[in-house]
Amino acid sequence: MKREVFINLEKEIFKGNILDIGFSNYGIIYNICKQYIDDSNSVEYIEGKGDKTKIEEGSYDTCALFFTLSDMKFTKSKEKLIEDVYKFLKRDGLLYIWDIDKGFGKIFNSRINIVLPDKNTKKINLRDLNLFKNSSKENTIQILKPYFEITTLKSSDNIYYMICKRRGKSKDESIISGN
Repeated sequence: MKREVFINLEKEIFKGNILDIGFSNYGIIYNICKQYIDDSNSVEYIEGKGDKTKIEEGSYDTCALFFTLSDMKFTKSKEKLIEDVYKFLKRDGLLYIWDIDKGFGKIFNSRINIVLPDKNTKKINLRDLNLFKNSSKENTIQILKPYFEITTLKSSDNIYYMICKRRGKSKDESIISGN
C-alpha cells in the first residue's frame, strides 16, 4: 500500500539567484520562486549533466535539490554533483535538499503531497524499489561534509530536509591552491 507524505513549503522563501537541479522536473521550486522573482533575482532549472555547461561558477546564492539525489544510483555520481553545486554557489551560498531516507535493502513507495505558498497542493509519486541503492540521510551527510556545513536537518516519514551553508574552501581547492 502506498503511503501519503506531506511536505509543507508554504513559508519557504529563497533569496537571490536560485539554481534548481533535478532529473524529474516537478516544478516545485520554480512555482515557489515565481511569486517573488524580480529584476535582481532569477531562478534557473537544469536537468542532467548536459545543462551544467551553461552554468557560471560562483554565480548562485541558493541551490535546491528536490528529490534529486535519490534519482542517482551511485555515491560517486552524488559526490560529483555536490562538488559541482559547491562550485556554482557564491561564497556563503545555501543548498536546500529534500530527499528520501532509504538505505540499502529497503524500498520507498509514497505519494508526496506538497503544500505551496499559494496554498495549492502538488502531488508527486515517488518510487524507489532498488535494494542496492543508498539514498540515506547518513550517506548524504557524508557526501556533504567536505563542502557544506549542515545548519538545519529535519526528518519525518522517511523524507529528510537539509539547509547547508557552503564552506570557504573545499579540501580539493586547498590542495590545488597549495602548489
